[in-house]
Amino acid sequence: MTKQTWERFFDKAETVRAFVAELDGRVVGIAHFLFHCSTSRFSDVCYLQDLFTEEICRGRGVGRALIQRVLDAAQEAGSSRVYWTTQTSNVAGRALYDKMAEHHGFIVYSHEL
Repeated sequence: MTKQTWERFFDKAETVRAFVAELDGRVVGIAHFLFHCSTSRFSDVCYLQDLFTEEICRGRGVGRALIQRVLDAAQEAGSSRVYWTTQTSNVAGRALYDKMAEHHGFIVYSHEL
């Protein structure tokens, strides 16, 4: 499998960035991420907002490559942490995430407006 990741910006003013994974000329995975300040750290942190891999490509290293590229970009930008959220039922995703990061027990709450 040939995979390649590259950076895409939606608009120069947009703060959300993206990496895509390509296989045979078609996009098979995407990661959206953004940097923001933190009230508990001196340097910015990076939030991995979305990670998606086509089902047929799951388990083949695409998600890992995308996460690693975000980790590398965050380190290059001087961020002190990369974090993301997932559903507790996302067993396959969590198996990968447990290999690449630490779960600190936080639960995410949201209120739609």
